Amino acid sequence: PPLSTDREPLICCCAGMAQTMKQAGLQARRPAAVMRAGRRSLAVRAAATATEKKAIGVENYVSAVPDSLLRPGIDSDNSTKSKFEKVIRDAQDSICAAIEEIDGTKFRQDAWTREDGGGGITRVLQDGNVWEKAGVNVSVVYGSMPPEAYRAAVGNPEALKGKDTAGRVPFFAAGISSVMHP
Repeated sequence: PPLSTDREPLICCCAGMAQTMKQAGLQARRPAAVMRAGRRSLAVRAAATATEKKAIGVENYVSAVPDSLLRPGIDSDNSTKSKFEKVIRDAQDSICAAIEEIDGTKFRQDAWTREDGGGGITRVLQDGNVWEKAGVNVSVVYGSMPPEAYRAAVGNPEALKGKDTAGRVPFFAAGISSVMHP
């Protein structure tokens, strides 16, 4: 089954992240819509009308990185979400440390949060000795999507069958990304 809570699915779209999650004792499911070969991610876009609830909140940049990007008082410290956030934040720390050791240049860091929960940590290295520019970013996002987008994301047209699908489906997504230019 997909890594999820009762209401908010967490879908792993990257074979490498699925292996990292397995090592951390977490389970993940790659959506059927994701091609099995390579590291391709699934992007589902849905147009929202002016009358629909906003899908994802606005970023607020913060001066200090919070201990957690999860919703305080809602998401527990022992939840799958919390464990996964730790996995990706630890990965960001170790990747950045390895790059800094090789390059001899430090990353610059920015952090942002969203009022409804979630946020991100952006780390950028510029004009280094090895890399012209490198970025290693973590995002934790809460939002909602139309039922059609949910069915496409999980690769199951029968998903949500028999449930009220007039509204939007809540989701949680978290991940790490990197881009490096030598």
